[in-house]
Amino acid sequence: MAEKATEKKDEPNDLATLMPTREITLAGETITVREYSFKDALTIGNDINQFVALIVNEMNGTNKITIEQVDTIFINNLELIYSLISTSIQKPISFIESLSYSDGMQLLDWWWVVNSGFFMNAVTRKIIRQNAAKQVDQ
Repeated sequence: MAEKATEKKDEPNDLATLMPTREITLAGETITVREYSFKDALTIGNDINQFVALIVNEMNGTNKITIEQVDTIFINNLELIYSLISTSIQKPISFIESLSYSDGMQLLDWWWVVNSGFFMNAVTRKIIRQNAAKQVDQ
């Protein structure tokens, strides 16, 4: 006779899947890097739209983007990136600017890991809307 399994296997955390976060230590302080919420998307929508437009432009119709291209966007748009990260970590921009190089790179990397899905979803939606508008114009 088969025994009933009583031990639970690791089950995915639905909340973590829906709203991923990552705790990291920067400048001796534990910081939570979180994905943007719906409220964030509405509150900082102009910054998000600006960043998404930069990604779409960089993709140049290929539907692909490299990490090098993303890095170029980061470097060329520091104030925008600082603003976006600030919202994600709920810390002032001055906190981000005061970080050491290694802490700053760690923050940038984790911010992108946590939020890249959010942005790429927005990129996909923008491309779909652009393509739909082109079809209407034809």
